[in-house]
Amino acid sequence: MGTIFALLSGVAMALQGAMNAQLSRPLGLYWMLTSVQLLGVIASVGLALALTPRLPSPLSAPAYLYLAGPLGVAITALVALSVPRLGMVRATTFILVAQLLTAVALDHLGILGLPQRTFPAWRLIGVALLAAGSQILLRS
Repeated sequence: MGTIFALLSGVAMALQGAMNAQLSRPLGLYWMLTSVQLLGVIASVGLALALTPRLPSPLSAPAYLYLAGPLGVAITALVALSVPRLGMVRATTFILVAQLLTAVALDHLGILGLPQRTFPAWRLIGVALLAAGSQILLRS
């Protein structure tokens, strides 16, 4: 199921990036951010109320983890700014390479509460191949 969730997430992220870039044209960047984040809050609260039996204590998680909220706003803004300037494929290629390199570091170091998963040097070949493949996608 994890693979299916990840694939669906990738599809949703590509759709969201394209939609946010288009929505920022008539609304402007900051009103687009406000609109999509507000709708996200409404959807999240609806899901939480419908699917969870109780309200957890906000103190049950370290405070720094709540920075994921503003980080989500930054991600939404940065994608909306990059897509019109680079095109969907180029922007997504840069995003994927940055995500993979960050994920390698997070897994290898086991930070942010993630289990440490060693990343053998030979797996860097896969990262290098992805980076090389991205160069093919980025060529005009």
